[in-house]
Amino acid sequence: MKRFYSVGIRSCFMVAFLFIALFAVGGTVYADDQAAPAAAEEEKPTASVGTDILSQYLWRGYALSAHSAVIQPSFTAGYKGFSVNIWGNFDTDQNRSGDPSIKGARWNETDFTASYTRELCTNFNATAGTIYYSLVNSQYDAWEIFSGVSYTFPWVTVALTAYREVTHTPGWWVQLDFSKSIPLPWYGMSLALGATFGYQSLFDSDTLLNKNGKTGSYSSAHAGTISAALPIPVCKWVSIAPKIGVAFPLTSEASDVIAANSWDGDSTHVFGGINVTASF
Repeated sequence: MKRFYSVGIRSCFMVAFLFIALFAVGGTVYADDQAAPAAAEEEKPTASVGTDILSQYLWRGYALSAHSAVIQPSFTAGYKGFSVNIWGNFDTDQNRSGDPSIKGARWNETDFTASYTRELCTNFNATAGTIYYSLVNSQYDAWEIFSGVSYTFPWVTVALTAYREVTHTPGWWVQLDFSKSIPLPWYGMSLALGATFGYQSLFDSDTLLNKNGKTGSYSSAHAGTISAALPIPVCKWVSIAPKIGVAFPLTSEASDVIAANSWDGDSTHVFGGINVTASF
């Protein structure tokens, strides 16, 4: 996808950094205004490393691989609400429809995420952060800032998050998530269910292709994903999780746009694979 509307990277970084810092300070002031809680065990740093091996790489409805498995390692570290993550995608056999230059096994994306999350009241959390996408198969990298809230009901957790691209492709992605973990009576297993629905708005008239192979601006209820995973503890720190899901367009316009910009030319995708994670 062609990206432009360049903004100075240094200025964007400062905006994102100040956004997260102000959010953290605001949350601290809010907490200080509350009654002092009883002494609790000091929070410790956390870390996890994992890998997904999947039948296809799907991102916001778009298929960014075709007819090949992808390997997606990830590392996350967190402390007192702050979190950093490094994520990557290795395509075992790149095959992009209509673009013979993208061929062969290749590491083609590395994402860097920094965020801060704070519980504002019981079961209600707010998050702010930034994501930098380092993209091999694109003319430009991408940079987003985001913020959102989530609430955990007894039966489901609901989250609403808004993402704003601040470099080459001006626009918004707004995502509504539903998630539920159901404990199972065998070996500490659980069933993790999730559903995601997204709205996309791109102001750049030269970003996405439509069904006629032409570019144009785009705003629409875009794509949904329904997924299920079965986390299975292997030992105290390690778990494996088979997973399966389906991603689908939410409107006929979205169907045309997703098909035109997906590597395999389809708008609906069924995917599956396995995750292995070690947490410390």
